[in-house]
Amino acid sequence: MLPPGGPPTVAYCGCISLLPGSPGLFDGDETLRSLRAQSDACAALGSPMYARLFAELADDYAWGGRTYALLAGRSDRPIHDALPLRLAGAIHRVVLRGDDPRLAAHYPTAGGSPGDDFPADFIGYMREHLAEVEDGLASQVQTNEVGRSVVPLAVSHWMTSHGITEYEHLEIGASAGLNLNFDRYYADVRTLRMGDPGSPLRFGGDWFDGMPSVPRTAARVVRRRGVDTSPIDVSDPAQRLRLLSFVWPDQRQRFERIGTALDIAAVHVPQVDTGSADDWVAARLAGHRDSATVVFHSIVWQYLGRQVQDRLRRTLEEAGTATTGSPPLLWVRMEPAGAVADVRVTMWARGERSEHRLAEIGYHGQQMRWLA
Repeated sequence: MLPPGGPPTVAYCGCISLLPGSPGLFDGDETLRSLRAQSDACAALGSPMYARLFAELADDYAWGGRTYALLAGRSDRPIHDALPLRLAGAIHRVVLRGDDPRLAAHYPTAGGSPGDDFPADFIGYMREHLAEVEDGLASQVQTNEVGRSVVPLAVSHWMTSHGITEYEHLEIGASAGLNLNFDRYYADVRTLRMGDPGSPLRFGGDWFDGMPSVPRTAARVVRRRGVDTSPIDVSDPAQRLRLLSFVWPDQRQRFERIGTALDIAAVHVPQVDTGSADDWVAARLAGHRDSATVVFHSIVWQYLGRQVQDRLRRTLEEAGTATTGSPPLLWVRMEPAGAVADVRVTMWARGERSEHRLAEIGYHGQQMRWLA
């Protein structure tokens, strides 16, 4: 939702994106618009704390206050660059490090509760923590929404209905690689059990809109690896903190979930390469494949750029058409489809291509509604 006259948008992963076919971005000051749009996105996605904060920051910016002094002219594309979330993440890192007890009193992730003076305190502390804010504004937003792991979990069960019993799992835009550990998490929905029943990271039946119609047995992952242009090293405490700082502070369950996933990743360290998705996928699919292969991504496609997208499609198509004498290849993606995301699979098996729309799902992985 935007102010009257703004183009239609969709919010996901905490960021804002224009819907396909929208008119030009914004008339007037784009940074001001980005703050207001981010406020609306936070309200829509269940963060009243940040909805109020960004609304107050927008007013302060419009009045030429401290927010204006800090953000004006900093980005030509403040929505694309997630400028509001960079600012909020920088201050959240200060809190998580324990560097400002007064500000921490407003943050549920530090045991506090947002008070009436939270936005005013936030604006006041921007100057006091200028070095951290400057570093944060220069650092891109990096999220790893663990709730999306229910997608590869459900798909691993669906694959056995097509005769696939084991496979290699490749993830594009893997961030810290937390979703590479998807089968080390557990989902329990009615009579369907998915993943590791001993896992501390669990998704109950309320995470799903009905039970996925899939076999009870899952295909087994024999190899797993990811790629990201700027991966987060889960063994580095500073990078772990950076990842946590972009979780909205009043969404405690998300914060605790990613913390649990980081603990699991400390034992089962994800392998995430640095590189461009098109080069990486082409290299991974080149030559002989001895098992079925899944190429997976979630809320990543629009960030890849047209050239990378086009080359990825060509690489997958070429590798897929060669499956007459090779194991199946599956392109699994969870990407925006309006108010929700959808889960689609393109599968090449025995030289034939098939398309499957499996589910609709919330952008954080919640409320999966199975369609297949």
